[in-house]
Amino acid sequence: MEIYVERSISSDYASTGAGEQLSLADLAREPRARLVLEGRAGSGKSIVLRRLALVCAAAVTGDPDGAAMPLSDWPAPIPLPIFLDFSAGTAVPDPATDSWALIDARLAAHDLAAYAPVVHQALHAGEALLILDGVAGGSVAVVDRLVATFPGNRFVISCRTCNDPLLQRHGFRRLRLIDLDRAHIDDMVARLLTAISRRRVTRDPAPPLNDRIADLQGRLLLDDGLRALTAEPLALAIAVVTDIGGHTLPGARAVVYQRFIDTLWSNVEAAPPAALGPLALAFHMAMADGARESILPHADVMAQLRAGLAGADDATIARVLDHALVIGLLEQVHGASGDDTLYRMPRAPLRTFLAASVLARADDFATRVPVLSGDPAWREALMFAVWQREGAMSGTAAPLLHHLLIREQSVNDASRPATARAAVTRPAPATPRMPAAVPAHNTVLLVAACLEALAGAIDDQALTSAVRQQLLAIMTDQEVAAPDRVHAGLALGRLGDPRFADLMPPLARIDAGVFVLGNNTPGYDDEGPAQRVDLPAFQIGIYPVTNYEYGRFLAAHPSHPRPRYWFDPRFNGPSQPVVGVTCHEASAYAAWLSRQLAAAGRLPAGMVVRLPLESEWEKAAAWGPRARRARRFPWGDRWETGLANIAETRTGPDGHARWATTPVGCFAGGASLYGVHDLIGNVWEWTASEYASYPGAPVPFLQRQSYVLRGSSFNSTAINARASYRGSHLPPQYWRYNLGFRIVIGRPLPQRVDEDS
Repeated sequence: MEIYVERSISSDYASTGAGEQLSLADLAREPRARLVLEGRAGSGKSIVLRRLALVCAAAVTGDPDGAAMPLSDWPAPIPLPIFLDFSAGTAVPDPATDSWALIDARLAAHDLAAYAPVVHQALHAGEALLILDGVAGGSVAVVDRLVATFPGNRFVISCRTCNDPLLQRHGFRRLRLIDLDRAHIDDMVARLLTAISRRRVTRDPAPPLNDRIADLQGRLLLDDGLRALTAEPLALAIAVVTDIGGHTLPGARAVVYQRFIDTLWSNVEAAPPAALGPLALAFHMAMADGARESILPHADVMAQLRAGLAGADDATIARVLDHALVIGLLEQVHGASGDDTLYRMPRAPLRTFLAASVLARADDFATRVPVLSGDPAWREALMFAVWQREGAMSGTAAPLLHHLLIREQSVNDASRPATARAAVTRPAPATPRMPAAVPAHNTVLLVAACLEALAGAIDDQALTSAVRQQLLAIMTDQEVAAPDRVHAGLALGRLGDPRFADLMPPLARIDAGVFVLGNNTPGYDDEGPAQRVDLPAFQIGIYPVTNYEYGRFLAAHPSHPRPRYWFDPRFNGPSQPVVGVTCHEASAYAAWLSRQLAAAGRLPAGMVVRLPLESEWEKAAAWGPRARRARRFPWGDRWETGLANIAETRTGPDGHARWATTPVGCFAGGASLYGVHDLIGNVWEWTASEYASYPGAPVPFLQRQSYVLRGSSFNSTAINARASYRGSHLPPQYWRYNLGFRIVIGRPLPQRVDEDS
């Protein structure tokens, strides 16, 4: 009960007039209720039925306390639950078997024969709830006989999909489980981790349970395939146990897919799940060619199954096809005419994983992978193939990944072997089409994904270092599309970003001297009047402070509150800027770093680490040290699309945002003349300057303990992305998802009034 999450039911009659979803217990409340709960394997049907049986038993016996709450509004008497399991692996009774004899036999099989008189009495009185799990095929006739024998009782059955006339004749109402939504998934992760932590003994210090829960809830959102699959309770439970067992998600998602497939497939004899590989590859090829959905006719499906089950007889092939349908790896769909039987593989992550099994077993694997590695449509399948091959042939992955990194930057069609594309209808395993020449960065992203998937299996520092350097080159190459630069930056953060390996952050030196602060542009009164300001030399962070850097501070202060959004996957990549911090928290980080660097003898005499003054920030962003004039933007005087992470840059062709914050340095073309990055877009940055109008302003204004933000953020528009733009002046305790900071090393500032608060 402690890990059960209440499930939503889909049906025309499974909601109230106000649209409120009803539970299975709500629907079974009606006397003589007859319900059939549909759902594919792994959807949680059995758990829902067993939980219903448990709460009924608790209500009947009065134990344990609170377990019967879902039945609190049921009229007396509460029905006696009788649970009969017809799921795969259990013997299906002869339909001609007397129903009373069937009940007695099941009681005896579970050492409950002594309770037969009580059960008989409840059945005679119509005060029983017969719960029949895993009804399919021949067991439908058994259900028919049970209903005919005990018509006055309630019946709830489960099956994959059921439109059998026998059930329709008895008035069974069809229900279907709805996939877990985000709230359900988070609840189930919390319940599972809490339950496991109570039973698990470890000597190693572990983060607080709430942090571990929030961390895993966030990481399950990082990969599209894992996020989709864990909407099913079985897959989610496997994912949680896998992660706890040391396979860090989402990088180790291949382990989850393998375990999930093995669990679903466990009852088929003489045929491993890899038998579906050629069929999955045929489906995947169609999707890689840009099809919205891949559908194959019956003849093609049978041909590919024969290729995967070489030498198998027709009965074995039919049994494999039936089981693939039962567990939901295959689904039937109807053609336009309604006469053709068509099939699809609905679970895209499992389809890709099974397709990879064909590639992994190929004799020409080492030559096929480089050919396909540059095509993003094959990246996930190839990563799974490398993982599967490494598991079968340990020690083969590292040489292959080295080879991929040193291959030519692109491969011309003329240099490729002439391999014809096989049609998906061929009975032999299909051969992926050779793609046209593609950017080499796709290959690097594949190698990075393989290193994440094989974490712990490959201990090759030279390979890891080479991947890091190439990822860094990709994310700073403005010829690479922005989404791929972001992808590379995220991967670099997970593999260990070398830019932040040292406690001292990357810094740019700003020489002492006069510069022009602000401007006199009409309509921007808050930014003027422009004036000459003389600043001493200082150093400023080339990048905003990242989550990785801020994590060092948190590790040194375990009781310090985590920033808001610390576990939010949109913002918490190691190389993304830390967000959700107040000005107080940013100052605390700077003070800590100042102490650490001073203790190590790495701070210049008389200097401290602190937040920048807004004048320091603007000089680093806008001033041209050679031209001796300010620029409107860090890169020049004209706005150029794509040089900063703002709203227009992160919007995809579909109009939806493709990311939030990006790893720092992904928009190298937008760096200032001092080499400082991310000054426009990504995150608003706290400064150490209390808001005040510039000297000479028509209406001077001062707002104490309200600090100026600079730089705009990922959701800003171009109109507010000037280097001289002064963001909202906010109190130091304010925080938001787009607020971060960077540091300077400079002379100490006078103590602020709010520092003691």
